[in-house]
Amino acid sequence: MYPEHFHLTQPPFAAEPNPEVFFPGARREETCQSLILDVLAGKRLLKLTGREGSGKTMLWRMMAERLPSEYVVLFLDNPVGAFDELVRLICLDLGMDPRGTEQDAAEAMRRLLARKQAEQSKVVLVVDEAEKLQIATLEQLLILADEDRDDLDWTMILVGRPELDQCLAQASLFHADIEVQAEYALAELTEGETRHYLRFCLDAAGMRREQFEDVFTDRAIAQIFAEARGNLRQTNSRAEETLRAACADKSFMVLLDGVEPEEPDDEPPSRWEHRVLELYELLRANRMLSGVLIGAVAAVLLIGFLLTGKGKEETPPAQPPAATATRETAPAEWRDGDKLLRERLAASASWLTGLQKGKYTIQLMMLASNQAMASIGMTLAEDDFFRIREQLFIFRNKANPPVIFVFHGLYDSLEAAREARNSMPVFLRRYHPYPLAVEDAMKKLSN
Repeated sequence: MYPEHFHLTQPPFAAEPNPEVFFPGARREETCQSLILDVLAGKRLLKLTGREGSGKTMLWRMMAERLPSEYVVLFLDNPVGAFDELVRLICLDLGMDPRGTEQDAAEAMRRLLARKQAEQSKVVLVVDEAEKLQIATLEQLLILADEDRDDLDWTMILVGRPELDQCLAQASLFHADIEVQAEYALAELTEGETRHYLRFCLDAAGMRREQFEDVFTDRAIAQIFAEARGNLRQTNSRAEETLRAACADKSFMVLLDGVEPEEPDDEPPSRWEHRVLELYELLRANRMLSGVLIGAVAAVLLIGFLLTGKGKEETPPAQPPAATATRETAPAEWRDGDKLLRERLAASASWLTGLQKGKYTIQLMMLASNQAMASIGMTLAEDDFFRIREQLFIFRNKANPPVIFVFHGLYDSLEAAREARNSMPVFLRRYHPYPLAVEDAMKKLSN
């Protein structure tokens, strides 16, 4: 896994917000400080909006941690339900006896707020995902926040997506005098801020500067920014994929009992290897010839299939089917790994013609050794890989030692490739596969 590979002390892009790693850039620190000052000033109603994954939850949690100890922060993180139900949850957090039978939830909340105030405690209520509130419930919460403002000292912060503005506009049709006293909107990161964010997270995780610059090149950061569009959550996801890819590229994955790239190869390449490599180079140099050749092969296969089909209709099988082990059910020790490898090398040739341009795939393995061809052949003969062999695309470049690339599947979009990667069986996931464009995969062959 990449944390061990890069010697990181913690996950740099954790799914859950971690206030200990709070990115201060892109005006996040400024917004946090302003919210704190608004709460300390006694403002009753505040608003924080931003796209999903923009860091709203991290920011208000950071604010909550920095408030003085006399402030009690309550929060509703999934405010779905009627007004009385939500207020009852707030009352329970304020210390109401759960066995109580108060009929008026709003009155019970006022009484509990007054008790907190008498204890020198100040209450801050954060309603996260506030855009999910029913309009009637939102309206009643706004009225509750506006009432008795001179008697009770507490603050409500509405946190949500930009749709929250529309909800507030609807609620204000009936109570135009309700005022949001301060409002903040989190903007998306710029490309420069994306670079600073990535560096900040990886510094906190213990990545060395030279490692960062090696992995997160200008091109890599530009691609992350283009895909994530400045969204923190999406940036985290793309950055993690970049780390996994770098880990896979720098840690040549070894199959079976392991092979040593340093071992000299005294045996000359076999005759069929020469033929495959010559065909490979010819196809790469002449794409028009590649298309013609593939068309001719397809025509020959079609004619052969039709002739074979006619022969099967006229000639009964020599033995009952049950007496013959089929190709699909043949045990691994009966399978010819070299033949399977040759078949997959030939089937992958269409990629060299540019026919798969615009498609995406999943890099499964990259092996660099003098025994890589033999190892891949033996792997293809195994039951698990034999069953999925039609989905494997295999290439070899002319490096010394030779490098074998194994890709899995063809997909119409990067998102489809990611979904396929996430649902792969365990025996494939252990190779740490990652999605990429077919064009990028082909570039690896010329490096």
